[in-house]
Amino acid sequence: MRRPVQSPSSCAAAQHGSVMIEALVSIVVTSLAMLASAALAINASKVNQTGRYRAEAVLLVNDIAERIGANPPAAAAGTYALAAGSGQPDPNDVAAAADCSADACSATQHAQSDLIAWRSQMAARLPQATAQLTFTAAAGSTPARYAVTVNWVERSVGHGGTTRTNAGNVSDTEAFAYATTVVVPPR
Repeated sequence: MRRPVQSPSSCAAAQHGSVMIEALVSIVVTSLAMLASAALAINASKVNQTGRYRAEAVLLVNDIAERIGANPPAAAAGTYALAAGSGQPDPNDVAAAADCSADACSATQHAQSDLIAWRSQMAARLPQATAQLTFTAAAGSTPARYAVTVNWVERSVGHGGTTRTNAGNVSDTEAFAYATTVVVPPR
């Protein structure tokens, strides 16, 4: 059986419809690519923020290590010890602290001033920051040391806009910690 020959106007109408479908497909593909780019940018921002906070934690731990090393008498006495969960210093403690940059301070006053300044920096640089400095006295040939832990909490956004922790539980935040040991220099 023979097919009827189509007129040129019916062929043009068929081609016109396929151009419309091609245009719609290209719009859908472009939209998906733009959504993927946005998701990638959001994820890169989150990773960048987490990296910045980790770098801040390392700098804070190095700062307190240098403060401990600069004040061996107070460090060896355990004056730099800080209870678990210590966050921003109490405003009354800040007001009562000696200004050791201008005044002559004892080793203990200097340590207290160092801890207040350090805790203030920690609270300003890390979200919901807390710290613990656990002192272990020297024993025999083992020098005294501090176990330093800095904790902070930040938002954790997962796929699909839900907020997840590493365990997969829905949560608004994710906790991080950085810990190290600071050896007290011998006198």
